[in-house]
Amino acid sequence: MDEREALAVDSSTDAEVANVNTRRRRNITLPLVGGIALLVAIVALSRSSYTISTQHVEDATDEFAQADVNADQPNWQIVDKERDMCSKPKEDCLKTQCCKTSGYKCYKQPTGNVGKCMRYCKKPGCTLVDKMVHLQVEAPNGVLAPAETMFCFSVYTQNTGSTKKSTEKDLLTRQHAEKVSIFACNAFAVYSDAAVELGGGFSTVKVDDVDGDFHFAKRKTTGAWVNTGMFKQVWKKVAEAGTYKNYDWTVKVDPDAVFVPSRLVSRIRMLPRPANGIFLVNCKHVDNGFFGNLEVYSSQAFGILVQNIDKCNTQIPWKIGVKDGKNGPMGEDLFAEKCMEKNGVAKVETFDISIDGACPADRPGNLRESKHWHGNCKDVVSAAAIHPFKKVSEYFDCLDKTVAAGRKTW
Repeated sequence: MDEREALAVDSSTDAEVANVNTRRRRNITLPLVGGIALLVAIVALSRSSYTISTQHVEDATDEFAQADVNADQPNWQIVDKERDMCSKPKEDCLKTQCCKTSGYKCYKQPTGNVGKCMRYCKKPGCTLVDKMVHLQVEAPNGVLAPAETMFCFSVYTQNTGSTKKSTEKDLLTRQHAEKVSIFACNAFAVYSDAAVELGGGFSTVKVDDVDGDFHFAKRKTTGAWVNTGMFKQVWKKVAEAGTYKNYDWTVKVDPDAVFVPSRLVSRIRMLPRPANGIFLVNCKHVDNGFFGNLEVYSSQAFGILVQNIDKCNTQIPWKIGVKDGKNGPMGEDLFAEKCMEKNGVAKVETFDISIDGACPADRPGNLRESKHWHGNCKDVVSAAAIHPFKKVSEYFDCLDKTVAAGRKTW
């Protein structure tokens, strides 16, 4: 293995770097509550269901506790089926007990034994279909502990395929110099189609076009190469180095996403992480809501993705895309979502972790068609990511404003 790809605990010059003395687990027992979440997302547990198994897994922990969790929580929802197997808004959802559209829940209607997928239901007698999910949740050393550590990475594409100048390298160089975004995580790395210095002796990890699909097609709207081919090799490099296994979460951040890691930790630290892993859905009211500006995987989920890349490459028609190619080939985020779904990884809907101009539901009604829209940073106090900011000056202006706004709330 190239030494640039190995974890260097005592060095800041290797490509995958750990921030020293930041890996901590504060062991606390979760309070027993009466069926719904408290504060961020405390899992409701039953003492009688708490038993430890010793199943071996390649992850940050190999011990699990049994837990019964209500899949429909006030500020998050677990979906353990493939979206394509869930019900559309006009279909009866009582049998599937899940909805194809992100952010929708199954409500039993006041008349007739039928369910309907809706954002909410105000009809008298309309009831949310409760769904208890029996999970094996990660429990290091036999204790249900907060999951607070993250391995974060970004990807810089030198050959974008577009004639428009890319600012990714400039953004990453400044972020690294100021130790913000992914560089404030417990461990971090940057991958690229080129070996590039980002300052201070830190370089990207180069990936090669092994399958010859880095440049097979361009997006009609941007002229940029479809990124899935490159990301397959990035994921394999991450797996080869193995650093991600030492941390609770694996997080991919777009270079132009203003990212505050501490906010993400606060939001997700108490989410249940089942044995088959979870990934976080961050865009509502769409069929596939795992959007690439901020991709959050439990360590188990990311491990399942990387173990199945080659299988998914042949099973998923990503070069055509969904709906018979209506929207073109799948991007890396949709490929990852489909691959994990097909291999048993559950989704948790956490729409508040990011404000993304690429997510239609995040945009104001009069700007619903503007993908260049982004949130007003001075008003963002809790979202972990705000996207997109391609100019370095605008990026850091936004970062300063959202950090200042967050301080005012305390």
